[in-house]
Amino acid sequence: MKSRFSPTLVTASVLMAMGLSIPARADTKTDDSLAAQQKGVQLINQVGEVARDVRYNAEHLDSFNIRISERSHTYHLNQIKGLVNNGLNPALAQLEDLQSQLPDWNQRTIDSILTSGKALAADANSAILERNESGTAPPAMNSEYKSFVKQVEGHAQNLMDTSDAAAAYASGHMKAQKAGISVPSQS
Repeated sequence: MKSRFSPTLVTASVLMAMGLSIPARADTKTDDSLAAQQKGVQLINQVGEVARDVRYNAEHLDSFNIRISERSHTYHLNQIKGLVNNGLNPALAQLEDLQSQLPDWNQRTIDSILTSGKALAADANSAILERNESGTAPPAMNSEYKSFVKQVEGHAQNLMDTSDAAAAYASGHMKAQKAGISVPSQS
């Protein structure tokens, strides 16, 4: 004969009758921590996507030769400028605000992302200023301009690599927490 009461229901009823509470599966602190980590992963992924687009444009600028049009340089520099101003900088600001709510390993990663992101923005600005100041001289003849473009490309690659690794690690970490697996919050 099959019982109408499940063992879980019986156990819960006995605990409540004894005045004991049933432990919740996740507490509010854990929920808040997971929400902060999810937002962090989202922002880190956003930084990585912007970095990919910046690298794409910087590679084009870096690979151009003396015969490329001024319009092409202007187009790619404006693309980089827009990506930095409208994608990278807002994501970096939000990461900085969220940073203290995240585990230590994530805070260190965000420090690295902030450093590379700010360097990318500064070098992109320097490339634009250098290009504007060089007037009608061909970009291929301006070594400072080419150096800034190369540095932008390098910072973008670093941001891509860091954001990819951090997002993959954080996603695995959060999945383990959601599954109830005890994982260290710092490493």
